[in-house]
Amino acid sequence: MVLRLAAAREQAAAGVDYSPRFGARCPWCGARVKVYATQPWEGPVRVRYHRCYRQGCALAQMNVSVKSIEVDPVAEAGG
Repeated sequence: MVLRLAAAREQAAAGVDYSPRFGARCPWCGARVKVYATQPWEGPVRVRYHRCYRQGCALAQMNVSVKSIEVDPVAEAGG
């Protein structure tokens, strides 16, 4: 359990995938996390910061931010 929690915290800090259609998911409980800050586009990449508010989620109870990374496939391809 402790190792899984440490891995979830590392994943939250390193960044999870962001989908414009499905959003980002909490690395601990899998719930969709809510955006609280969005950074401007830097080339084909945009970073957002989220929080999980699901009751009973360990990351929510610890108030851990979840970083998400969105990559624009059109900009990445140069078009």
